[in-house]
Amino acid sequence: MHLLAKYKSVWVFLLRFFGAYLIGVVWYNRYLASYAPQLDGLTRIVTEQVASMFSWTLPSISYVYSQVNPMAEIHYFDSVLLILIEGCNAISVMILFVAFLVAFRGKIRNYLWFIPIGLFTLYLANLLRIYLIGMIRLYYPDYTQMAHDFVFPGVIYGTTFVLWVVWVKFIVNKSENDG
Repeated sequence: MHLLAKYKSVWVFLLRFFGAYLIGVVWYNRYLASYAPQLDGLTRIVTEQVASMFSWTLPSISYVYSQVNPMAEIHYFDSVLLILIEGCNAISVMILFVAFLVAFRGKIRNYLWFIPIGLFTLYLANLLRIYLIGMIRLYYPDYTQMAHDFVFPGVIYGTTFVLWVVWVKFIVNKSENDG
């Protein structure tokens, strides 16, 4: 009992984090299930936007959605450049981002502007991530696996971490010092 009382703020943080994370994951899984067996709507939007980004620099870009599996292919001429699945939409990372903000309590007015800015930042970082993986696959194919598995997860989670630091150091602490 002594440890519960001594570390109450840590336990509250963890409870809030895992509670928010669980709610986000349950919501996301229901969202995905509503599209099954097709690809979800947000991943379709990501596919179309990344294909559009490729079309700025590459000729003959197209995309197709699988009728059998929840995936999309971005084609360069007649070759598959990228395959996108639901994990490519960065929603899981966004859920993690929001869960931390909920756990590290701030003022409601700060949530109202920082969460949308953070989600938009993560969304843009994800689009750029997918685009760059495609360019690496096209021009440096030997590095594609390393870029996909190590470099760009580091970038997207690094972006999330920077947003958390901004939240804690500049938003929450500034609000506490101001009010």
